[in-house]
This record gives sequence, structure tokens and C-alpha cells, in this order.
Amino acid sequence: MGGIMNCAREREWKRHRRLIRAFRLVALSGLLAAAVTWAGSVYDHPLDPAIMAGMAAPECAGVRAIAAGSLRPASQPDDDICRSFFLYRTTFSDATDNARAYVDSIARDRADEFRQLIGYVFLLSLAGVGVAFAFAFAFRSVHGHYWHSRRR
Repeated sequence: MGGIMNCAREREWKRHRRLIRAFRLVALSGLLAAAVTWAGSVYDHPLDPAIMAGMAAPECAGVRAIAAGSLRPASQPDDDICRSFFLYRTTFSDATDNARAYVDSIARDRADEFRQLIGYVFLLSLAGVGVAFAFAFAFRSVHGHYWHSRRR
């Protein structure tokens, strides 16, 4: 009777260990996916200090007066400070003219890209981490069999 109980406990313990490994796999994949996706969205949508300096500079008042995304010909400013701000204002139709709104716009773009890509990146990282765990398990299994057979 004691052997049957030990066998049942052993089976339960192995099942419990497999569930813990599966949870670790999913958690590691989730952390990896979130980190990679957020780093990619920060890289894709950087805050440009030259644009923010142009927004704050008083000599760029003419650039602030240009309509966002304006296609009408406007002369590019000679100031280096205003040039990046000018290119930003004329390129994007939703370009803002103050630094706070610019930072908020970049943060929204980053969050939108993150939400759009997180599912795909999670599945990719889950597959990658799963393959890594499978290789580690196979290596440990082969290594254990090899050393076990050498001891005999």
C-alpha cells in the first residue's frame, strides 16, 4: 500500500514540476517580449532634442506659425536651431508646436506600436524560449544518460 501512495505522490510531484516549468517559460517569454517590444518602439520613435530646442527658441516663431503638414512652399530657415523643427512641422500633419505636446505625441506613438506588436513578439519569444528549454532538457537528458552509463 505504501508503494502505491509513493507512486501517486511522485506522479503528482512530476506534474507539479512540469507546471512550474511551463509557468516559468511563459513568464520569461512575456518579460522578454515586453522588453524587446518596448525597446523597439523607443528606438523607432525617439525624442529629438533638436526639435524640442526649436520649439523653445524665440527665433523659431515663424516656423511655429506654419501650419502642421503644410504643403505650401516655405523657405527653410537658416538657423540650425530652427531647421529640425521646420522639417518636423512640414513633414507631419499632426505636428505640434510645443514641447509637452510633442513628448505626449511620441509617448502615444510608442504605446500604439507596443500594443500592435506585443502579441507577435510574445509568440516569437515563446517559441524561442521553448526551443532553448528543449535544447537544455535534451542536453541534460543525454548528458545524464552518458554519465549514468559510464558509472556502471
